[in-house]
Amino acid sequence: MTSTERELKLALPVEDLVRLQRLRRLGGPAGTAMALRTVYFDTADRALDRAGIAVRVRHRGRARIHCVKLPGSSLAGLALRREWEVEAAGDQPQFEAFPPGTVDAHLDIEGLAGTLHEVFATEIRRVTRLLDQDGSLIELAFDRGRIVTPNGTEAPVSELELELKGGAAGPLFDFALAVVEAAPAARPLIEAKSARGYRLAAGDAPQSCRATRFTLPPAVDTADAFAAIVQDCVGQWLANVEVVLSTDDAEGIHQMRVALRRLRSAFRIFRPVIGPVPATALAGELSWLAGALGPARDWDVFVAEVARPAFAAAGADPRLDAVEAQAAVARDAARQAARAAVADSRASRLALELGRFVARAEWWADGDAAALGGPAAAFAQSLFERQYRRLRKAGRHIGTLDMEALHGLRIKIKRLRYAIEFFGSLYPAKAVKRLLGAASALQDDLGRLNDLVVARRLVGSLGRADARRAFAEGVLVGTLASDLERSRRALKERWAAFLVEDRFWT
Repeated sequence: MTSTERELKLALPVEDLVRLQRLRRLGGPAGTAMALRTVYFDTADRALDRAGIAVRVRHRGRARIHCVKLPGSSLAGLALRREWEVEAAGDQPQFEAFPPGTVDAHLDIEGLAGTLHEVFATEIRRVTRLLDQDGSLIELAFDRGRIVTPNGTEAPVSELELELKGGAAGPLFDFALAVVEAAPAARPLIEAKSARGYRLAAGDAPQSCRATRFTLPPAVDTADAFAAIVQDCVGQWLANVEVVLSTDDAEGIHQMRVALRRLRSAFRIFRPVIGPVPATALAGELSWLAGALGPARDWDVFVAEVARPAFAAAGADPRLDAVEAQAAVARDAARQAARAAVADSRASRLALELGRFVARAEWWADGDAAALGGPAAAFAQSLFERQYRRLRKAGRHIGTLDMEALHGLRIKIKRLRYAIEFFGSLYPAKAVKRLLGAASALQDDLGRLNDLVVARRLVGSLGRADARRAFAEGVLVGTLASDLERSRRALKERWAAFLVEDRFWT
């Protein structure tokens, strides 16, 4: 059987899963509870995992359901994946059981013969229900169990899967939002059981997720471009949730902030055509979450990229060691606050509300229909020209601008860069790459100066004013002055290199 799976997962504590399962209003009569053991296979070098392909055999009583899943996309946690399932004998994958032109069109089944072995298995007790939500048929699957590897390591599973069996996706997000209201600890989960199983087998922690190269279809209209951009940004945000919640990897918070900045930039870009209501309400909530992550990122940069090298260059000194230790305490407290915001039901609701916003294309209600239905390339051309003019004006006399003006210039460069990343695929790749590279280099230089200014503010917030703090501030002020002088000269060259690049949209 071939299908496109459309499902949204919510991770939640076991006690909430059990409580929700008992609520009869969450659907019709409970289906038959099933004990499912699903074994995942791969080559010794994890070739299938690297390709984003899952090959599994599910044990359902005496039946064996063989399945192949291809990589897919995600809409605020609503996964869209193509898959094939067939019932066949045997506990090893039987590729020959699939109809010709399906699995064999995507896998080298002859080359895989004899190379697959068990990597991990999931052992799940699943209870299903069907729900009619405003005309959309949703299957609820209450999954409780574990992921286990052949060497005995395991991880718990407690999640509610919402699979759209028929109808529009909007009601599915409505229902997911109702679940979060009833169980505030529930949150969207985009990492599949297979991905968690591979991590468990390898002993890996969750990895941060950077934005991938974004592409649009050549003839896309403005409305569909906006939908794709929001979907891409929310996907990057949610892909970093596990990193933020369960590790001390500073890159997770950084990449989540990047995703939120990209998303806020998208709402700002499209504000004139999508109407005031979503632009104000959703963008306001994005500002809250980004603000909650900001202090953690500032302290991470301060400790690792500013204070540590500056203090090391100044030489060993107990006063600097004490200030660095204070900064590490402040950083850890900021990380805890960031985790609390990410785990808050307010963040989960925001992600789901963005999913519903896209699923229902809510921008058509109060938006500019003519502009939304017009070509995205025309919209982008006007956008680029407007942003470029503002940027050129702000960068005049760049060698004499004060720090506040340089900060404003950096923001304008960042907005142009995000716009290029969103729409650049509609233009010649080489010209886009050159201008984007010049803008990124300029932004990096200005970002370094901004980090030093923020660092001076942060060190001034550590404890009471005393000789230790004053000495540390002096070291950072010296570093700032030295870097500023060097950057003044470099900025003129960077600015000139940026201005000579072709405006690829003209």
